[in-house]
Amino acid sequence: MNKNDIVGIDLVGFPFNKKYPPDFKRYGSKYHGYKNDVNETFFYDFAVQGYDLRFRYKGKMYYALTESDHVAVCDEHFTNEYQVFKNGNDLIENWIIEGRTLLDIIDECEDVESM
Repeated sequence: MNKNDIVGIDLVGFPFNKKYPPDFKRYGSKYHGYKNDVNETFFYDFAVQGYDLRFRYKGKMYYALTESDHVAVCDEHFTNEYQVFKNGNDLIENWIIEGRTLLDIIDECEDVESM
Protein backbone atom coordinates (compact mmCIF):
# COMPACT_ATOMS: atom_id res chain seq x y z
CA MET A 1 0.00 0.00 0.00
CA ASN A 2 1.46 3.34 -0.99
CA LYS A 3 0.57 5.67 1.89
CA ASN A 4 1.57 8.67 -0.25
CA ASP A 5 -1.59 8.08 -2.28
CA ILE A 6 -3.78 9.02 0.68
CA VAL A 7 -1.54 10.59 3.33
CA GLY A 8 -0.32 14.16 3.09
CA ILE A 9 1.84 16.10 5.53
CA ASP A 10 0.61 19.51 6.70
CA LEU A 11 2.77 22.59 7.23
CA VAL A 12 3.50 21.60 10.83
CA GLY A 13 4.55 18.08 9.81
CA PHE A 14 1.45 16.15 10.86
CA PRO A 15 -0.09 13.51 8.58
CA PHE A 16 -3.60 13.98 7.20
CA ASN A 17 -6.02 12.24 4.85
CA LYS A 18 -5.70 13.90 1.43
CA LYS A 19 -9.10 12.79 0.15
CA TYR A 20 -11.00 13.31 3.41
CA PRO A 21 -9.05 16.12 5.05
CA PRO A 22 -9.83 17.52 8.47
CA ASP A 23 -11.66 20.84 8.69
CA PHE A 24 -10.16 22.60 11.70
CA LYS A 25 -12.01 25.85 10.98
CA ARG A 26 -15.36 24.10 11.11
CA TYR A 27 -14.75 21.40 13.73
CA GLY A 28 -11.76 22.59 15.77
CA SER A 29 -8.98 20.28 16.91
CA LYS A 30 -10.79 18.01 19.36
CA TYR A 31 -11.14 15.15 16.84
CA HIS A 32 -8.11 16.00 14.67
CA GLY A 33 -10.38 18.34 12.67
CA TYR A 34 -13.24 15.88 12.13
CA LYS A 35 -16.82 16.41 13.27
CA ASN A 36 -16.79 13.55 15.78
CA ASP A 37 -14.79 10.62 17.10
CA VAL A 38 -16.37 8.22 14.60
CA ASN A 39 -15.14 10.20 11.58
CA GLU A 40 -11.77 10.71 13.24
CA THR A 41 -11.40 6.97 13.78
CA PHE A 42 -12.27 6.02 10.19
CA PHE A 43 -10.57 8.84 8.26
CA TYR A 44 -7.55 9.44 10.50
CA ASP A 45 -6.81 6.51 12.83
CA PHE A 46 -7.63 3.81 10.27
CA ALA A 47 -6.92 5.38 6.86
CA VAL A 48 -3.93 7.55 7.83
CA GLN A 49 -2.37 6.04 10.95
CA GLY A 50 -2.96 2.44 9.89
CA TYR A 51 -4.66 1.18 13.03
CA ASP A 52 -6.94 -1.82 12.83
CA LEU A 53 -10.64 -1.10 13.19
CA ARG A 54 -13.80 -2.50 14.70
CA PHE A 55 -17.32 -1.11 14.76
CA ARG A 56 -20.95 -2.08 15.18
CA TYR A 57 -23.65 -1.49 12.57
CA LYS A 58 -27.24 -2.51 13.24
CA GLY A 59 -26.12 -4.72 16.10
CA LYS A 60 -23.43 -6.63 14.20
CA MET A 61 -19.69 -6.19 14.75
CA TYR A 62 -17.37 -5.63 11.79
CA TYR A 63 -13.57 -5.73 11.66
CA ALA A 64 -10.86 -4.41 9.33
CA LEU A 65 -7.10 -4.80 9.52
CA THR A 66 -4.21 -2.90 8.03
CA GLU A 67 -1.24 -4.70 6.49
CA SER A 68 1.82 -3.13 4.88
CA ASP A 69 0.43 -3.50 1.34
CA HIS A 70 -3.37 -3.55 1.79
CA VAL A 71 -6.29 -3.39 4.19
CA ALA A 72 -8.88 -6.11 4.59
CA VAL A 73 -12.24 -7.00 6.03
CA CYS A 74 -11.46 -9.70 8.57
CA ASP A 75 -12.70 -11.81 11.46
CA GLU A 76 -12.80 -10.73 15.11
CA HIS A 77 -9.31 -12.16 15.68
CA PHE A 78 -7.83 -10.14 12.79
CA THR A 79 -6.47 -13.34 11.25
CA ASN A 80 -8.74 -14.34 8.33
CA GLU A 81 -9.09 -11.87 5.48
CA TYR A 82 -12.43 -11.92 3.63
CA GLN A 83 -12.16 -8.94 1.30
CA VAL A 84 -9.05 -6.95 0.35
CA PHE A 85 -8.76 -3.25 -0.55
CA LYS A 86 -5.76 -1.20 -1.63
CA ASN A 87 -5.95 1.28 1.28
CA GLY A 88 -8.19 2.61 4.04
CA ASN A 89 -10.01 5.11 1.85
CA ASP A 90 -10.68 2.40 -0.74
CA LEU A 91 -12.21 0.18 1.96
CA ILE A 92 -14.33 3.04 3.34
CA GLU A 93 -15.62 3.89 -0.14
CA ASN A 94 -16.19 0.37 -1.46
CA TRP A 95 -16.98 -2.04 1.38
CA ILE A 96 -20.65 -2.89 0.93
CA ILE A 97 -22.54 -3.59 4.15
CA GLU A 98 -26.22 -4.43 3.85
CA GLY A 99 -26.36 -2.94 0.36
CA ARG A 100 -24.65 0.36 1.23
CA THR A 101 -21.06 1.51 1.22
CA LEU A 102 -19.32 2.06 4.53
CA LEU A 103 -18.91 5.70 3.50
CA ASP A 104 -22.70 6.03 3.34
CA ILE A 105 -23.26 4.49 6.78
CA ILE A 106 -20.32 5.92 8.75
CA ASP A 107 -22.52 8.22 10.80
CA GLU A 108 -24.77 5.27 11.71
CA CYS A 109 -21.88 3.14 13.05
CA GLU A 110 -21.52 2.60 16.79
CA ASP A 111 -18.81 1.37 19.16
CA VAL A 112 -16.19 2.50 16.65
CA GLU A 113 -12.69 1.79 17.89
CA SER A 114 -9.19 1.78 16.42
CA MET A 115 -6.92 -0.92 17.72
